Amino acid sequence: MKDPVEEEYHTSNHFPGEEGADDPSEGTPVGDDPRVVSKEMRALEDEEPEEDDDNPDATRTGPPISIHVLEGPDAGKKKRFKTVRMVVGRGKDVDLRLTDQSVSRRHLELIHGDTGTLLRDLGGASGTKVNDERIEEAVLKHGDEIAIGRTLLRFVDELEAVKQMRAEQEAKEAEEKKKKEEEAKKKEEEAAAKKSALANATAANKADVDPNDPRFQEGTQVRSVDSLRPVPTRRARNALGENKVLIFGGAGVAVVVLVVVMIIVMGKKEPPPPPPPDPKETLATTKMQAARTAIREGEYAQAVKLIDEAEKLKPGIDEEGLAKAAQAEATVIEAFQAVRALMAEGNYEEARRKLDTAPAGTTAKSDEERNKLDKELKEAEGTFYTKQADELLEARDVEGVRAVIPKLPSNAQPLYRTKVEDLEKLLAKEAEDEVRLNRNNKAAAAKRAAEKRAEFIAEAFDAVERKFENGEYERAVLECDRVIEAHKGDEEIRTRARNLKRLIPQFARYFVDAMRKVQSNSLETAVRPLQKSEELYKQIGFQGALLDTIHEKLAEASVRAGKAALARNDVASASRNFREALRLNPDEQRARDGMASLEGKVEELYQRAYVEKDRDPRSAAEKFRIVIDTAPEGSELRDKAQIHLRELNP
Repeated sequence: MKDPVEEEYHTSNHFPGEEGADDPSEGTPVGDDPRVVSKEMRALEDEEPEEDDDNPDATRTGPPISIHVLEGPDAGKKKRFKTVRMVVGRGKDVDLRLTDQSVSRRHLELIHGDTGTLLRDLGGASGTKVNDERIEEAVLKHGDEIAIGRTLLRFVDELEAVKQMRAEQEAKEAEEKKKKEEEAKKKEEEAAAKKSALANATAANKADVDPNDPRFQEGTQVRSVDSLRPVPTRRARNALGENKVLIFGGAGVAVVVLVVVMIIVMGKKEPPPPPPPDPKETLATTKMQAARTAIREGEYAQAVKLIDEAEKLKPGIDEEGLAKAAQAEATVIEAFQAVRALMAEGNYEEARRKLDTAPAGTTAKSDEERNKLDKELKEAEGTFYTKQADELLEARDVEGVRAVIPKLPSNAQPLYRTKVEDLEKLLAKEAEDEVRLNRNNKAAAAKRAAEKRAEFIAEAFDAVERKFENGEYERAVLECDRVIEAHKGDEEIRTRARNLKRLIPQFARYFVDAMRKVQSNSLETAVRPLQKSEELYKQIGFQGALLDTIHEKLAEASVRAGKAALARNDVASASRNFREALRLNPDEQRARDGMASLEGKVEELYQRAYVEKDRDPRSAAEKFRIVIDTAPEGSELRDKAQIHLRELNP
């Protein structure tokens, strides 16, 4: 006796068929029975192989989706996705190549993603229709028909095909099961009716020979009365004889009926008792029942163990192939458990790889668990990588954040790209500020060092400067020798001391000559030695009051020399001397007045040069140079003189 039909179990695994396995009288598989799914998968696998699939059993990396050519020159051709993208057309660089000349070289493309498969028309000349509707883009469903040129394609989602076949098989099996239940119920009702009729017949037979029948009571009474009465007459005896015949005849009929009933009852034999059940077979059946319960509860490893034990007790008891199906589901569950363990360790990259490579489940429950686990992993990944990105931003690790951004949820990536750009700008600004600060610090340090060095050198030549400012030039030179001796290791000081030994005597000569001319009121002739004294004093590098004296005397001598040159009509010399006086003393009014008196003479000189430029270019050029040197900076007269001078000296 077979166990009652248990809750069905979905599986996509293939099991070797046994003779009579599909016979309805031997337990027709229903619902999610593994044999149902196996037949569905075999129906898909029995299709013709793809045009370029050398090994149909090889592992495929693409989604379980294919394109079938229904009509056209390539009818019968099929192509399965190898990646998430397929290009269809007549060209050589497409995935599904057609020979239909009305199809463009790259007619359309199919892109598979999380939301489905998107069809996009690539601008084919004949256009693209999906289910007789012209489209540019469309999301395809299983069974959609695609018309391009003279070719008709069908989009096949193998998982959806299996689900449809499974649903149709379940509906068919449910209808057959309902029909069998109705037939069994009808047979039970007929058997109950027959049993009820037989019971009624038996009761009727018993009623025909009821010992309480009045006729049996009447005969007994007659015999009792006769025993008390006197002997009857002859007529009375005849009447009594007739009554006895009647009584005994009825009793005989009743006995015959009773015997017939007893024969009928005794003739119906009870069936022989069934043989005692085999304990091993009973235990095996119990374990198979427990295995089915374990499968319903998702305990696939326990189910495999129970089925193995049942097979050892009764080989061949797993007619439905539950062990193989349960083992497949157990492998899926183990993979899911490994993913959760990796998530708990924080190893999300390995968890994602493990989940993506986990085998496909064969039940709706495993599909739900996969979707749930994928959602949990995405949330955990988003939280983990968002926290990591924040930590890297806080640590100012730009490259680290850039590496993490692709792992963030898609809606968070733009925000963190903006944060990285802001961080880069901030770091660049800080780097510029740091460079500027370092430069300023270096400049300040160099300035401080130069100042300290200048102070040190000034201290070294302090005695030399004092004697020099006091006019003790020979003693100042002797002090330079002492400085050289005292700073043998400082080449800069030694070089400066040697220069001072050379410059101080020269300065003394020019300055003494200039002061003698100033004292003799020969200021015009004192200009040149005073200018030379100023030049030498600057080379010496001292900052004493002697320089102020030189400037004062030079300014006065320059005014005097300018006036003398103006009187001689020497415009160039007058201009140079007045400008020298203004350089030394911008408030020198006499020099200002002299420059004002030169304006008319400069204009006159320009006119003379302009007239002479064709007759005597050399003389004109000299005059133009004087105008340029004398006229104020930016004046029109000076600009015109420069133009004419360039024409004369191109």
